[in-house]
Parts: sequence; C-alpha cells; structure tokens
Amino acid sequence: MRIAASILVGVILYLFGFFTSSMAVTANAWAFSDGELNDTGLVAVLLLFLVWGLVFLRHRWPWVPFVAGGLLTAGWGDALMLLIAIFHLVIRAPRRQAITASAVGTGLIAFSTLRMCLAPAERNPFGIFFLPDPAQVTGLEATIPPEDSHLAIRIITVAAGVIALCTALGVGALLRRTQRMRAVESIAEREAQRNESLSAEIARQSERELLARELHDTLSHRLSVISLHTGALEVGARTDPEVAATASALREEARASMEDLRHLVGGVRSGDLADPRPRHGTSSPPSRATMSAIPELISSVASTGTVIRPLVVIQDVDSCPPALDRAAYRIVQEALTNAMKHAPNVPVTVDVAVSAARGIQISVSNPLPSPPGPVGVPPRPRYAPGPGREAGAGAPDHGPGPAGHRRGPQDAQLGSTGSGSGLVGIRERTEMFGGEASIGVFGNEFRVQVCFRSLSPRT
Repeated sequence: MRIAASILVGVILYLFGFFTSSMAVTANAWAFSDGELNDTGLVAVLLLFLVWGLVFLRHRWPWVPFVAGGLLTAGWGDALMLLIAIFHLVIRAPRRQAITASAVGTGLIAFSTLRMCLAPAERNPFGIFFLPDPAQVTGLEATIPPEDSHLAIRIITVAAGVIALCTALGVGALLRRTQRMRAVESIAEREAQRNESLSAEIARQSERELLARELHDTLSHRLSVISLHTGALEVGARTDPEVAATASALREEARASMEDLRHLVGGVRSGDLADPRPRHGTSSPPSRATMSAIPELISSVASTGTVIRPLVVIQDVDSCPPALDRAAYRIVQEALTNAMKHAPNVPVTVDVAVSAARGIQISVSNPLPSPPGPVGVPPRPRYAPGPGREAGAGAPDHGPGPAGHRRGPQDAQLGSTGSGSGLVGIRERTEMFGGEASIGVFGNEFRVQVCFRSLSPRT
C-alpha cells in the first residue's frame, strides 16, 4: 500500500513537473524563432520526458533529482524538481548534507528568481496571467503583458520563489523533527523494556542465589554427615563383609549425591539448569549425570539387592547436547527410584538405546504384584533398604513380599513418601526436549517409556 501510494505521488509529480518545465521554456529566447518554438526548444521539451523520470528516485537517491533540478533551475528557471529534491534531502539526509543541499538550493532559486525578474515581461512564465484580451489586441502584442503589469509580475515571481522555498524547507524540517522524535520515543521504549527485563532478571538472580544457598547449606551438611557415618561404619565393620559392602555403597552414593548437589547449585545460580539449549562458558561444575554413567547407575541400584535386567546400548553420546544428555540420565534415575520405592523385591527391566540415527529410547518396567508366595527372586540383603510400593506401580498393601520377605514398618514408611512428583518430573523433562513419554500399566507390568527421536532437542 505504501509503495503504491509512493508511485502514485511520483506519477502526479512527473506530469505536473513536465507541464511546469514546458511552460518555463518560454523564459528562454533560444527556444523560439519568430515567436514559434524552434528545433532547439523542441529537443529541450522532449528531454524533459527523460529528466522528470528522475523524480521516482527521490526517496532512495535524492541527490540525483537534486543535481538535475539544479541544472533546470540554472538553465531556464524551473525550480520545481530542485524543491522536491531539497524537501527529501532535508527529511532523509544527514544533518550536514541537508544543510549543504538547503544552502545550495536557496542560492540557485534566488539566482533564478532574480534572473526572471530582470528578464523582459514576455519571457516570464507568470506573465501569462496578465496577457491582454485577444478580442481587443491582435497580433504580436497579444503575447506581451501590458506595461503597467510588469511590477505585479515581478512581485508574483519573488513571492512564488519565497513561498515554494519556505514550504520545502519548513515542511521538510518539520517531518525530519517528527521522525527524530519517533526514533527517540522508540529508543526510550526499548530502553524501558530493557530496564524492566534487567530488573526482573536481577530479582530472579537474587531468588536463585537464595535457593542455591539454602540447598547448599542444608543438603550439603546432611550428605557430609551421612558420608562420615558410613565411612566409620565401613571401617568398624571389617569383620562383617556384608555390612562393610553396604556401608561402602552408601558412602559412594553420598559422594555422588554431593557431586550432583554441586552441579545443581551451580545450575541454579547460573539460571541455565532447565535450559534445553547448550550453553558455553558457564561456571557450573561438571556433573556425573550423563548417559555414559547409566551403567554405573544400574550397578549402584543393583548393589542394594534389586534385581536389574539391563540392556544398554549407548552410541554417539558426544553429539548429544549436555542438557538432553543430563535429562536422559535423570529420567532413568527417577524411573529406577520409582521402581525401588513402590515395587521392592521385584525385578526391574531397563532398556536404553542411544544413537544419532534413532535418538534416545528408554524403557524401565517392573511386573505388577503377584499373590503372596515364592516367585524365585532372591531376597534383599539383610542390611539393604527395603522400599515400599504404591498402587501406581505395585500393591497398595503391606503383605508378604517375594521369597517370604515380609515388608516391615521401614518399607511402609519409605513407600508412603511417594507423591507422584517423580513421574510428573519425567513427563516435564520429556516435553521440555520435544520427546514422548508413556507411563502406566501395560498388561502385567508397570512401564515408563520415553522416546527422543533426535539427539537435537526441539524447543
């Protein structure tokens, strides 16, 4: 719409300008012979067709019509194209160029006006308004204005030049100032939005710092105490290999939890913990939560007495973004935790397949509870934790477990800690990276299935 309006204005200026330039030819004696337009004048009029085509360049290259308008003004007194060019230069050109164009244009228009005032009245284009009535005067005298109108013609010539020049400069300066005010308002609005964004970011950073400090001060202390106690238990239980092995496993889990906590605190402080895009140059410490560590995670869970049936094939991990790599590890970790808490003494099947061609496929499943009685699954070690189970993944009661192992009060207490937030977290992590999650009962087993079709996350 804007382009069409510009073209329409250009066509109007072209037609009107060609008409005024043709009328201005009458001010030049060289264009006429014996009162008629000669060949030179005819060529000049035909050239005006081409010259006024430059008016369509007034927006993009205003200096081109300025030069052409200057030649027309100096040549035979037609200053319309020069005024159009001055108007656009005042609006769009840099300040110094606009001042230069205004000064040069003013000088040319003043020179042209003075020349037309000193020329004979019959050579002045404005003399056409003072021609005598052809019915009263015939012959050559009909093309010559009366002698008493010469002063009026000169006054009109000067007034037309002054009004045209002031209009071009004044309106151009006004539009230039308006554009500048709009630009200033736009900059001020962007700065205000930037300040609001910075204020919000500072507030969020303060909240993250407070949260990171609380996480570190509370969990770090408790994990350190657990590590010290399990270390002392491991040293003091040298005569009982089973107790020593369990204490060693607990101490290793406490140490790994400390490393994860340091990574969590660093991610909370930097604010990129949940960002699926890879970040470079962050200050977060390295984390063990990667898909390469899934076999180690499975071994850690198996050391508690849980029967794990793993099938893990991991390839092309280096091409996986760190955030997605960590998310996949956390999904497997939470699925195993869910199985241990809500379905103890039940074998867990873990299938993990990772490749650049097929993406990431994760499946963690455990059988639904069966009637009391032996099922051929070895009992947990005497010192291993015995979590309970909920209706989502196992039996809601506290009846006897496999191989005659009966759930005690500590099993019920651990099973009752489940709130379902772990499975919600799995869904949220999956959706964040554009994957698909399927969680629930399938046939005779409870299954957590997660699929990322590409190693590049879709945000």
